Amino acid sequence: MTAYKLLPNHALDNNGYPTEELLEFIKSYEPDESLSILNFVELVLKDVWHLSDWGFKLHRKYKGKRKLELHTGGWSGNEDIIKAIKQNMQLTHFKMRLLEWKAGGHYTFEINL
Repeated sequence: MTAYKLLPNHALDNNGYPTEELLEFIKSYEPDESLSILNFVELVLKDVWHLSDWGFKLHRKYKGKRKLELHTGGWSGNEDIIKAIKQNMQLTHFKMRLLEWKAGGHYTFEINL
């Protein structure tokens, strides 16, 4: 089954927290033609990231890669999303490598295109 078809119907609960279905989707996500890594980042992660106007920054392409900064703002829902990303070995080893983590919930990933 393609990644896009596995997207949960409800990504956030009534309080704006990520649903278990969303977290499981992130943990098992594998980029494919139906949902590329960039679409995953821009359409899924950005959409569910609490305070995305402040805590989500996708940098321009440079040498076939892009950097993604995620700042949790101390919000536990964002921390749950980071934890799900880090548990996805396929994603973090081949497509979205963690470059830097700073205390206070500041993460920088390098996206291989």
